[in-house]
Amino acid sequence: MIAWKEYERADKADALLMSTLSKEHHKQIEENCAYIKSLAEVLLLTATQNISQRGHKETVDADNRGNFLAILDMIAKHDPVVKKKMTGPRNAKYTSHQTQNEILDTLAEMVRASIINEVKESELFSLMADETKDLKKKEQISLVLRYYFAGAVKESFLHFESADRLDAAGLTHKIIQVLERCGLEYKSNLIGQSYDGASVMSGKHSGVQARIKEVAKQAFYVHCNAHCLNLVLVDTIKAVPQAECFFALLQRLYVFVSGSYIHNKWLNIQKEMYPGAPRELQRLSETRWACRHIACHTVLDRLPAIMRLLVEVASENSGDRSIDARGLLAHLTCSSLDFW
Repeated sequence: MIAWKEYERADKADALLMSTLSKEHHKQIEENCAYIKSLAEVLLLTATQNISQRGHKETVDADNRGNFLAILDMIAKHDPVVKKKMTGPRNAKYTSHQTQNEILDTLAEMVRASIINEVKESELFSLMADETKDLKKKEQISLVLRYYFAGAVKESFLHFESADRLDAAGLTHKIIQVLERCGLEYKSNLIGQSYDGASVMSGKHSGVQARIKEVAKQAFYVHCNAHCLNLVLVDTIKAVPQAECFFALLQRLYVFVSGSYIHNKWLNIQKEMYPGAPRELQRLSETRWACRHIACHTVLDRLPAIMRLLVEVASENSGDRSIDARGLLAHLTCSSLDFW
């Protein structure tokens, strides 16, 4: 009888211990999930707001540890779970750039899956693609899908893909590879394709559009209207001497202000004359008219600061810089160019 009671007491103690361990384990899982969710939300915020995440120096004694850690530190002041994790073991913080990239990839895959489901539901879709270089000067091809969903035409960015080969065959292979990886039925449902006017893309015999049409018979090719309009505007400007000189002057202003000494002086002058963040002059682009519009708007808005900058540099007698400033100042005050 005594042995049975001892057994029951031990059994109850074991059950209580297991229940306690189970509750603690469940609590730890909930805390981990809440913490990872906070990390993902911070990364989503920085990504959607297009602001940098990492800092140059992220040690505890650093003045600026970067946006990602700074936002987490602020959240930790109001969230005990985040504070516990941030002050816990280093291998359980999940704040390294490798973990950041993994979380961002997961978030991107969730968005991509939503887009793919919409395209599959709408069935028919068109493809837009363009090549560009990233900050490391590596060629990439961007893919955008256009489709009709929920009563409206939607254009959704699908994917960036590294372009190892820039010939028509290589680019075609990349595009088809992405569509197949996303599970999209392009052979019968792809009804349109749009690229710029580069021969490698638009060539009627061996360009990307011709190669795509060999496998997707209904994929009608349309030269990008925005690209066509941009070419028309650029060529029109070149046909008007006064306008061509005007934009050449804007480009010279951009080059002049880009020098380190002049640029620091430009920022300081703006801080004195205008409240808020300083503005940067824009480099003109041959393929994007919007850059010229922004350049004109910035010069018009900051013309007094530009004139003051040129006058101060011209009076410094500092060799080439002063000569360039005097030349630009003479052009800006020329009666044939009405900046005022």
